[in-house]
Amino acid sequence: MSEFLILFPLLLFLLGFGFAEYILHISRRNKIPVRIHVNGTRGKSSVTRLIASGLKEGGFQVLAKTTGTVPRLILPDGSERNIIRYGAPNILEQKFAIQEAVKQGANVIVLECMALVPFNQKVSEEKLIKATHSVITNVREDHLEIMGPEKKDVALALSGFIPKSKMLFTSEVEFFSFFEEICKRKNTEIVSVSPKKYSQLNYMQGFAYYEHPENVLIALEVCESLGVKAEIAIQGMWSHSPDLGATFFAEYTFGENKIAFANGFAANDPRSAASIWKNSVQRFLEYTYKVALVNCRKDRPERSEQMAKEILSWNKNIPDLILITGEGNEIFKKTCLKLGLGNSKLEDLKYLDAKEIMEFFRKSLPSHSMVVGLGNIGGLGLELLEHLKRKEILKG
Repeated sequence: MSEFLILFPLLLFLLGFGFAEYILHISRRNKIPVRIHVNGTRGKSSVTRLIASGLKEGGFQVLAKTTGTVPRLILPDGSERNIIRYGAPNILEQKFAIQEAVKQGANVIVLECMALVPFNQKVSEEKLIKATHSVITNVREDHLEIMGPEKKDVALALSGFIPKSKMLFTSEVEFFSFFEEICKRKNTEIVSVSPKKYSQLNYMQGFAYYEHPENVLIALEVCESLGVKAEIAIQGMWSHSPDLGATFFAEYTFGENKIAFANGFAANDPRSAASIWKNSVQRFLEYTYKVALVNCRKDRPERSEQMAKEILSWNKNIPDLILITGEGNEIFKKTCLKLGLGNSKLEDLKYLDAKEIMEFFRKSLPSHSMVVGLGNIGGLGLELLEHLKRKEILKG
């Protein structure tokens, strides 16, 4: 009985404190008139940055938060701050981002959705953010163990994020009619991207890195909906700093060898990986020896198997060599061998660090090799990219 008398008041206090904290959060949130919530399988971080840059160019005070390769707060003055996490990512981070936006005097906040579990996506939108503008970039076959098992289930999971009586922007084609039906039920306007609308703008010409056209188009649509003309918004997008995981194509010199490299580490679903590989082959025609560098994750065995099956389906442009890195790459290797790939076309580099892999490029690859990073950017993928930048090997 004595324990009850102690615990019951404590429970009431905690409930009251939680309720007061939530009321304070709502008050802060309502001080930010424009709240943009970005979701989808691929391109969330890039679209978040593009929207923020375009609106900032149009005169808005914008705070953005990305949760991609490295979680970052992008402040209204353009500076960036790393988000330090003590434990697993938690959707309550969004609450603190809103608090910071109010502190910074922002009138727009652009938040990348950080939830995967469908229930958490819904809670994040309905209880924490209450977006005025929502974005679903696309629907791809990724995180099927959480949102699957099939692609249509991913679309269903993302649909719980759609707000009521607001606006949804999407570049998704296959599931557009499905999202349109959900929007009708929720009295939400849905906007699809149209390349023809901005054809006179030459919107891709000013990027210093490779950006996906659909990401730019969706960001332009969001900016125009808020009164920023496309020709103004695109100037901000061209000058912004890309996410660390952004795709790029470059030529490097390793001793006497020339190596072309494409960063597709963040493109970790089959369709995105195939697109990066195809673009690389077309871009680097003089680089005739084709290498896939696949970085595996121990906690993503299903992704390793999926990626192996995808790469071996590229019959017209199958890699001459597949390099395997990262932890837990046994599943990738077994899948390749099971599907008939010979040992001579596989090289296990899991015990090499980034510097040693670069040395492998120099000593073991023929000149005019094309290397495409795929699989996952975490761990060695990011280390390799950072090492390349530090060494300033980039030619162009």
